[in-house]
Amino acid sequence: MKKYTIINPDPLLQHNLMAFGWQCGEGWYPLIEELLNKLQAIENKQHIGLEVTEIKEKFGGLRIYINTGNDTIWNLISEYEARSFYICERCGKPGKLRNNHNWYTTLCDECQAKESEE
Repeated sequence: MKKYTIINPDPLLQHNLMAFGWQCGEGWYPLIEELLNKLQAIENKQHIGLEVTEIKEKFGGLRIYINTGNDTIWNLISEYEARSFYICERCGKPGKLRNNHNWYTTLCDECQAKESEE
């Protein structure tokens, strides 16, 4: 996270929740890094004061929260959040949204099988 000026973890949790890190499975890390690189490039060009305030899983999908944005930024975030519903949160392979005892998560068939065993 240190390579991004748009991420400034607040240890007091008053301005953002990035002190918790990325609150999702490692399977989405490449997707998040790709998005953050694009957001950082926009911030470097436009200097709008963009800051990522939280990255997490919610209802089986990726959620990225920011402090400010424009149509380009909001559209990028929406695109990557939508893409997360087709990528296994655990391993990064193609996946789909699953309902495991009313807990929604996006998993591949293999990770779903492991989830069913646990």
